Amino acid sequence: MPTIVAFILVFGNIVFFHELGHFLVAKLSGVLVYEFALGFGPRLIHRKFGPSVYSLRLLPLGGFVKLAGMDESDDEGDTIDEQHPGNFNNKPLLVRMAIIASGPLMNFVLAALILALYAALIVIPPTIVSLQPGYPAEQAGLRLEDQVIKVNDVKVRDLDHLIEEIESSPGRSLALTIKRGGEIIDLSVVPMSEGDKGIIGVGLHAKERSPLLHAVGDGFTQVLLLTKETIAAILGMFTGAVEPEIAGPIGIYRMVGVWAAHGVASLMFLAAVLSVNLGLINLLPIPVLDGGWLAIFLVEAVRGRPLKDEHRGFAQFVGLALLIVLMIFATYSDLSKLFS
Repeated sequence: MPTIVAFILVFGNIVFFHELGHFLVAKLSGVLVYEFALGFGPRLIHRKFGPSVYSLRLLPLGGFVKLAGMDESDDEGDTIDEQHPGNFNNKPLLVRMAIIASGPLMNFVLAALILALYAALIVIPPTIVSLQPGYPAEQAGLRLEDQVIKVNDVKVRDLDHLIEEIESSPGRSLALTIKRGGEIIDLSVVPMSEGDKGIIGVGLHAKERSPLLHAVGDGFTQVLLLTKETIAAILGMFTGAVEPEIAGPIGIYRMVGVWAAHGVASLMFLAAVLSVNLGLINLLPIPVLDGGWLAIFLVEAVRGRPLKDEHRGFAQFVGLALLIVLMIFATYSDLSKLFS
């Protein structure tokens, strides 16, 4: 799959689900949605259904939802006043927080769905993930990522089948049929003896389909683990325990290309990881991000009154400046790796 296509599919779906979260909860809460857009820049396609415009824009690198009270409509005739019941600012605090939090939440839901589909649909034949130097597998010409599809002309049923054949054949030649990329290769390997078992010096990985209910549970469990690992990494970067690793658009584009080259299964897993990362980053208490808005609402709840417009504006300016600095740093890091 071409990198640009993979990038648009992955990033487009992550952004779509994020904005869909904001959109659905806003609609359910009675907030007027001026526009639900995928992409930035000039509109390529747009249609108006009821009070909302749905648009596809030129640059497929993001998206947005325009809410009455938080944004202005492109069509001035649609703009409502501050007292209108569809104004975001007239909704109770918990409703406003739910609308803001629903975007990142949908990223976690998307990641869980992707990983559930991965568990339920993807089958990976026994694949070589490590080779021990000097052992029979390396001497026979086996390579990392080779998939063993037959042993002695019998289709490999599962990982246990292959391991059983190897362990029961010390000193005897095994005929292996290997899938390497798009090529089918026949090789012979003679397992060496270790005790009363044969070994060839490989690490193997395989995956069977999971039942649907188990796959759904596994999807949410994996998201929880990814979330914990990502939070630990972010905290580690702030404390200096982990070297900062920030990827900008260039780095993410290259990453998608590398994973796409390994097939749909790898790309699905990367999409889930990126979706979790986007959800967590958006929850950081930085003004202009969703987490920043949640922090502002909490401050206003404690104060018992809204922040002044100039104070909100200053907080958003600081948050925007911080994001620009982070983006410059990420882009510099991307370019350094690109030309190193």
